[in-house]
Amino acid sequence: TLLDTLLTIAELHDLRANPERAAAGVCLDASIHEGRGVVACLLVQKGTLKVGDAIVCGEASGHVKSMSDTLTRRRMTEAAPAVPVFVTGLDVAPGAGERFQVVESIAMAREVAAKRTGIRRHSNLASAPVHVTLENRAERLCTEKAPTLNLILRADQRGSIEAIIKELQKLEHPEVKIRVLQATVGGITEADVQLADASDAVIIGFNVVPDERARSLAEDRGVQVRRYDIIYQVTDDLRKALEGMLAPEKKETDLGRAVVQRTFSISRLGVIAGCRVIAGIIARNARLRVIRDSRVIGEYGIESLKREKDDAREVRDGLECGIKLAGFNDVKEGDILECYRIEEVARTLS
Repeated sequence: TLLDTLLTIAELHDLRANPERAAAGVCLDASIHEGRGVVACLLVQKGTLKVGDAIVCGEASGHVKSMSDTLTRRRMTEAAPAVPVFVTGLDVAPGAGERFQVVESIAMAREVAAKRTGIRRHSNLASAPVHVTLENRAERLCTEKAPTLNLILRADQRGSIEAIIKELQKLEHPEVKIRVLQATVGGITEADVQLADASDAVIIGFNVVPDERARSLAEDRGVQVRRYDIIYQVTDDLRKALEGMLAPEKKETDLGRAVVQRTFSISRLGVIAGCRVIAGIIARNARLRVIRDSRVIGEYGIESLKREKDDAREVRDGLECGIKLAGFNDVKEGDILECYRIEEVARTLS
């Protein structure tokens, strides 16, 4: 039904492609195969693509060495408009969505590709972070608020990289960030490990593995290489890593209250407050808020908590105890000691 509709619309509007001109179209995907090199899936939109044509596709260039049908893998010598084909002969894997076109010579193709590479590098350098110096260190400390997880991404196909990066964009958070330093097609190499070591990054391999030299170097340098074959596993692990980087939320829990009935001054220890617990509990590992005349005097830790002459972990409602506040000796009779505990609660990205 879809094909019939498209053909009807094309016929009504007299939509035609010129098969006699130089070929042009779009790259659907690209991957690297051992023994064949870069294999790009190209969709011809204009003209006719032939074996031997010099083409440029994004930052990739080369001669069309071979063409094959995307369904039957049958060898082809030319591809007319609207025909998708697998093409070999490019020097690097182009990105999905890159436009390709046939040019007069391989020299022209390489020149265009080199100019595009130069433009990209210039853009990357312009947006690259400034390295720390003694002069800008104070400024950097003021501006660096969000911890960053650096990644080096290697995958079997450009389409996989595009899908992973799209999923990573869903993990954006104002307090933590993911920065992809490099995303390329092919196996994990020594250069990837060296970059990860220099930039404190984690290497993500999707359907690819490190070679022996890269594996050995990663073990020596302590660089983590994580291998995956399912995209949602990548995003799940990275989500957990980012959530671990989030500062935990501090939650205050009220435990109880005690009233100071009497104070004892001991030369070696300081002032001990003789108290009666009037609500909840007083816990040894908590903090106390000193309240006098309905005003908060200060907040202090508990240096010692005794029930009669014995150390106690906690004292419950209705019982008496002796409390020594850490760093505070100005406690007075009638003061209210409010006991609370601050708990850290793990946060999530959502």
